[in-house]
Amino acid sequence: MDGSDTHDKASWTKAMLHTFCDICITAIERGMRPNTHFDKAGWKFVIQSFKDQTGLSLTKAQLKNKWDGIKKDWRVWKKLITETGVGWSNELGTISATDEWWQIKIQVMFSLSITSQNYLSYCIIC
Repeated sequence: MDGSDTHDKASWTKAMLHTFCDICITAIERGMRPNTHFDKAGWKFVIQSFKDQTGLSLTKAQLKNKWDGIKKDWRVWKKLITETGVGWSNELGTISATDEWWQIKIQVMFSLSITSQNYLSYCIIC
């Protein structure tokens, strides 16, 4: 990323993600997210703060896409972390579970993937 104002898809580093999250937390604490989304002043604050702290000019759409993506990831993480037999490893920064638990989850996700692909193929054929 070169810091210009036009990018179709932003390439995120871990540092950028941490900065973005910190900025979003600040905006929320300042009341710039009255419901489930930032208000106009909130987005202006997020966009400008991100540019000030990283030197990168990302659009509202790019930042909102990241917000929506990490919100979705957080929901999955929250659901996983509350399952029986699952914990969080602060040392590794990952979900901690038995090999058996992981094998079951991977099988379920693989099955869902196949089902989704078959449905998509079915829709294309029709």
